[in-house]
Amino acid sequence: MKKKPQARENKPKAGLNFSEKKRLRELKSTLAGNDKKQEKPDTAQKTITFKKMYRDGICQVDSDYYTKMVEFYDINYDLLEIEDQGEILEQYSRLINYFDPSIRFELFLFNRQVNEQTLTDQFDIPLQGDDFDDIREEYRLMLQKQSAKGNNGIIKSKYLIFGIQCKGYREAKAKLSSIEADVIKNFLNLGTHAKSLDGKERLRILHEYFNQDTMEAFRFSFKELSESGKSVKDYIAPPGFDFRYPSRFKSGKMYGSVHFLDIIAPRFNDELLKKLLDIDDNLTITMHMQTMDPVKAIKMLKGALTNIQKMKIEEQVRPARA
Repeated sequence: MKKKPQARENKPKAGLNFSEKKRLRELKSTLAGNDKKQEKPDTAQKTITFKKMYRDGICQVDSDYYTKMVEFYDINYDLLEIEDQGEILEQYSRLINYFDPSIRFELFLFNRQVNEQTLTDQFDIPLQGDDFDDIREEYRLMLQKQSAKGNNGIIKSKYLIFGIQCKGYREAKAKLSSIEADVIKNFLNLGTHAKSLDGKERLRILHEYFNQDTMEAFRFSFKELSESGKSVKDYIAPPGFDFRYPSRFKSGKMYGSVHFLDIIAPRFNDELLKKLLDIDDNLTITMHMQTMDPVKAIKMLKGALTNIQKMKIEEQVRPARA
């Protein structure tokens, strides 16, 4: 009689399983000093992610990325003739096209309610010690009253932030200063005034952004910072952040919500942006942009056109089949 084959014993396989191999890689990475896992922030200061703010307004975001910030002002676009509007749009296109693929930039439109002191400082016209000081003072008071009456204490500001990859602060300062001069020149060609913001002014904007519920005045100086041993984030951070909610967040005592606007339309009208900015309430609109290499852009457009043609053919075939 033939012997029945004995059942094979379930012996454990030699070597490590998948989870053990993963854990081994993590341990090796940690021992080598390459642990890429970021520690979860446990304070409001750690949640604000930039590394350093310099006095001249250069912000070191991470180890090799630096940014600069420019404030610009409104243009009476609606009151202009169609030809003048077209010229402004052409100059705006030149400003956008000035940034090459190595420069990332962002339009930051910030409406916020501020305290009376901040509103007063916005229209501070320095006296010159001549016979026209009375007129300057009267004009300043008129501007303050009109702003408080017309905007319900809301300041509406517009900023352009641009940044580049650099090996260090000195290299970043040289490159960003050159870019900043060209950006301000392009704004002058647009017919509007623009100015560079130093480190204290940038921190003041961050303070107003993170503390919109309190509207407390911003008190800060770099001299005091060096003497106190504090971080700049101690002066701008709110009491705390709360991101537990799926559709909203909490900064201090104020609730906020972030919405991503995906517009699919044959024509994008600037009236939409104007209507949003006309809202007299705390509102922030950011538009992050980065130019593409022309060759890559053409390939992407050709791919998009091909997909559109494919969708059109499928839509035409579907009713024929039905």
